[in-house]
Amino acid sequence: MTMRLRALLRRLALPPVAAGLAVAGLALPAQADDPAPGDVPMVLLNITDAVTVIDGQAKTVKFEVHNFGGAEAKDVVIGFANGLEPVPADIGFVPPAGCSAAACEIDKLAAGERRGYTLTVRPDVSSTTNLTSYFDVTSTVGGEETDKVQVQVVRTTESGVDIEVAGVKDMRLGRGQSADVPLTVRNTGNAPSGALGVVLLAQSGVEPILDYRNCEKDTEVEGMVCLLDEPLPAGAEAGLPASTPVRIRVGADTPGPADYYGLVGVVGLTDDYAAAFRKRNATRTGAALKLETTVSAAGITDDDVTDDLNPADNIAEFAVRVGRSEADSKAIGGAFTGTAGDLSTVKVGSQNLGPTAKVPFNSKWDDYVHVNVPTNVKLTEVDPWCLPGTAPNDLDLDGGLDSRDWVCFVLDQLPRNGKALFTFQAMIQEGAHEAGYVRVDGGPQDSRHGNDKAALTVASGDEDEVSLPITGPSAGLLAAGGAVVLVAGVIAFRMARRRRIVTVVE
Repeated sequence: MTMRLRALLRRLALPPVAAGLAVAGLALPAQADDPAPGDVPMVLLNITDAVTVIDGQAKTVKFEVHNFGGAEAKDVVIGFANGLEPVPADIGFVPPAGCSAAACEIDKLAAGERRGYTLTVRPDVSSTTNLTSYFDVTSTVGGEETDKVQVQVVRTTESGVDIEVAGVKDMRLGRGQSADVPLTVRNTGNAPSGALGVVLLAQSGVEPILDYRNCEKDTEVEGMVCLLDEPLPAGAEAGLPASTPVRIRVGADTPGPADYYGLVGVVGLTDDYAAAFRKRNATRTGAALKLETTVSAAGITDDDVTDDLNPADNIAEFAVRVGRSEADSKAIGGAFTGTAGDLSTVKVGSQNLGPTAKVPFNSKWDDYVHVNVPTNVKLTEVDPWCLPGTAPNDLDLDGGLDSRDWVCFVLDQLPRNGKALFTFQAMIQEGAHEAGYVRVDGGPQDSRHGNDKAALTVASGDEDEVSLPITGPSAGLLAAGGAVVLVAGVIAFRMARRRRIVTVVE
């Protein structure tokens, strides 16, 4: 079994991707009396679907349950079964601490909260257990199933390396602050490892700090990779000395409030990759990152990583929570120009006046623009990132080009002075043209609301893009408390890569 590094690191994308796509199907059949998407919990599991166990040994399996929704989840149950039957006894299943053999019960799981668990399997080699066995892990909220993963347990009699990285707790840092990322690694296999690679990466806004002669930036994983030449014997456990820590730093202008996800991992490296790495860095001087054994036992590409019995536990994910920063959102209005029968196009949206960037896509805040088009214009084309409705929790997914109100979603992290523009094309009709408007929701970062609304009009001559503040209720009143995750999933599912939001930095 060859472990692919990209597959290993793909788990870093789980929070935004799983949240968006898992609710895409949930949104489509919604009824008029359904609760707003941001007002419901959404509990998902993050657990591997394959576990390899060396005959005669036990294997621990770490997993998480995560509430991606915008509301508290009550009566959460993590169930363990084999279909309608209990987990087979000859799998040697041991449930997480504090749980029964059938379930873990959670009274409440707050919006955004995640909890980690560890279970153990040890197949009975003297029984009639097949080389491959299965059991199910499910999550339910109030008796309704929200997720299910079938875990395959595979026995092997062959020797192998099995690297495990201990979990890392979430941390809270201010802008410009840094912190150590603890790293503990263990080889639970029955064969020594070769050269190891430490991988550290994080979302934009959080920077890995690894200024060692055996570390370099790698464009393939968009993070830092360090070569450790010390092999890890079977059964050995090691960590990093205090003198050579792994650190991360939050940027001086990183926006908040937001959670930024990071990942630290350890993988086995091929001899060819290790040799090329040493050659590239042969002339570098200074301290080196190294492992320190605590328990003894008697641009990486896909082909640079060696086999590992259970690659899913080679990494540890963590969140870096960053507090609020100011970012003033300004509405950009405009005008359809021409006379009756003319086809006209406008680009409207929002601009971030700073002083910091706006927070990136997340499950706790809806970054959107409400566009109300003037009367007596017939829309012929609307930006694919806009849907009929007045707010994320008030969408008309069956609406068409006759709709006057549109909700346009800003999924990019807008830097200071960055713009998110959406294109509307319309045929100007006869009659009076009551003005429409463009209203932005700047979220918790925006404390200035005088520029949240701008006019969208019909003009008879050529006019430049305008942004005319007009009075009206604060866009904050329209916030939907996390519904952007659901709607973004709907749009992403429908439109795939048909992305036409324009981001401009002036």
